[in-house]
Amino acid sequence: MHKKSRQIVDKLHPQAVVDAFPQFLKDEAIGGKLILAATVLALIVVNSPLQHIYESVWHHSLSFGLGSLGLTLDARHWINEGLMAVFFLVVGLEIKRELVHGELRDRSKALLPVAAAIGGMLVPAILYLFINHQPGLTQGWGIPIATDIAFAVAVLSLLSKRIPSSLKIFLLTLAIADDIGAIFVIALFYAEIIHYWYLGISALLLVALIVFRKRIASRLALYLLAGAVLWFTTHRSGIHASIVGAALGLIAPVASRAGRQSVAHRLEAFFLPISTFVIVPLFAFANAGIILSTRAFSDSSSLSVMTGVILGLVIGKMAGIGLASWLMVRFTKASLPPGTNWGHIVGVGFIAGIGFTVSIFITELAFRTDMQLTEAAKIGIFIASIISALLGALVLRMASKLPKEPVA
Repeated sequence: MHKKSRQIVDKLHPQAVVDAFPQFLKDEAIGGKLILAATVLALIVVNSPLQHIYESVWHHSLSFGLGSLGLTLDARHWINEGLMAVFFLVVGLEIKRELVHGELRDRSKALLPVAAAIGGMLVPAILYLFINHQPGLTQGWGIPIATDIAFAVAVLSLLSKRIPSSLKIFLLTLAIADDIGAIFVIALFYAEIIHYWYLGISALLLVALIVFRKRIASRLALYLLAGAVLWFTTHRSGIHASIVGAALGLIAPVASRAGRQSVAHRLEAFFLPISTFVIVPLFAFANAGIILSTRAFSDSSSLSVMTGVILGLVIGKMAGIGLASWLMVRFTKASLPPGTNWGHIVGVGFIAGIGFTVSIFITELAFRTDMQLTEAAKIGIFIASIISALLGALVLRMASKLPKEPVA
């Protein structure tokens, strides 16, 4: 007992904590762990006597700017529209990197996971709409299309010794393509009343950034300032301004002058830890707090939404990814990732049903005026994510015993 106590004290020594920090940063599953911790904390707080304090904090209004050029939003909206733009910026930068240097650059390798991602978005949406075709419920169709890459990687990391590395690349590429689809869905289908004057200004600013992106490759402050202005005009246009981050990430210059890093590299190096350690956990804490009650199970509309979300994420994702993958292998030159089998694809299909961050994000947009449907959808996301993680882990463990595709 004395020896164990001594080991614990040694691990808690300040120098030991400092030495362990680099390894902590390299933990690919850390994003999922922080989101989970923030979610659990939010659920505990909102179902305790601290609930009123929790709600009052997020409904507190904050103003920035002067006069007509100012914005007044409550704290939760600043997180969802302002800080989440940084999250989508990182997503856009990751997509850009994959398009230029990664798996999405090679069309033959990207064909299968991209097709799987499309199937994994279409089938959940169709399944949700089949269950929820009533007016007022249909707008939730975008909720089950998203995959939470942080949680998905966290689950795969627990099984890293049992699965081939090619399967992780397949899932990452699928999730990136999924993110692209989610960004377009948010921009096209979850906009409010469009103000075309501001929309026109946003379009001109975006075109200017694309045209002059190479000239500002070494002027990061100017790039971010232009991005802030674009965020403001986009917000005023009625389109959810968070997607501005993705646009900035996708157009960020990747070429660099002699001896200098590109804007894309510098942006990702700076914002990735902020997004992972601060913004996404804060988003989860601000939006995952729901009162655990039977209300979502007693109201027919709420139950219908919750059922659609659960079936869309658990069954729809797996079916869509599996079916699209089978069609590609059957009718094109695409092949399964080296060292994998169809059990692995089914397992990844379940893992992709862990739709958390973006699913909650779309929930807030879809049912922004109906708290009861919002809570029902979030409960559905929680239940579906847990079931998908467990089924995915179980299927992947079983798949490791099946015959595999030969490694090239």
